[in-house]
Amino acid sequence: RLMSFTIQRRLLRASWLPSVLRAARVAVFPDNALAPARRPPTSDEIADIRRECAETIVDTTPEVVRASFFATKDRDLMRDDVATELDLLADAYINKHLIVSVIELLVVRLFPELKPVEGGDAVDRLG
Repeated sequence: RLMSFTIQRRLLRASWLPSVLRAARVAVFPDNALAPARRPPTSDEIADIRRECAETIVDTTPEVVRASFFATKDRDLMRDDVATELDLLADAYINKHLIVSVIELLVVRLFPELKPVEGGDAVDRLG
């Protein structure tokens, strides 16, 4: 209650909010313009990014987990395995389903009453 009161009283004042929104807009969009479009990476840059990502994953994984998960001590083989697994995420179809699944999980965790009911059809669930 105290937090809600503080937010309503100090942050959402009608006299203060327009200036804050204007300052935020100027900070995000200087000169009232969008940033230039990002240049898509070349195929060599994509390969470098993937290699660096695989190296980072292997390097940040604890030694005990690496030894049991990869069943080898060869770091190059570990990086190749991680790079192969990361290639699965290059498919747009898989990414779409992954994002939808993550969003659905978040919504169901926040609002458990929206969890799909197993069995029955949609008419039974509504009534």
